[in-house]
Amino acid sequence: MSDQLFSFGSDAVHDAHPPQVMMMSDAQRATIRALFEELGVPDAKSQFAIVGELTGTTIGSVNELTASAAARLINSLRSRIAALGQSRTGNAWVDREEDTWIDRL
Repeated sequence: MSDQLFSFGSDAVHDAHPPQVMMMSDAQRATIRALFEELGVPDAKSQFAIVGELTGTTIGSVNELTASAAARLINSLRSRIAALGQSRTGNAWVDREEDTWIDRL
């Protein structure tokens, strides 16, 4: 058996062509801008803080956001908007969204 079996990262073909990172699209940028506007977060400093909180990615410029991070951000912002009208007590039983079989009795 070859000693080269587990020599990870030494494949010259893969090293020559690193995977390309897709950056955020114009459509994603427009969606994110609209979602921040709907949430009432107008300033860049607050927006960047939310991006870091929701994606785990710290950015210094909008151009640094990848397409995958932007997709996660869009989903998270939509969830926040959906939760705006809901009041939370901290009690999972009281905060449930659907009736249980007990409620239907």
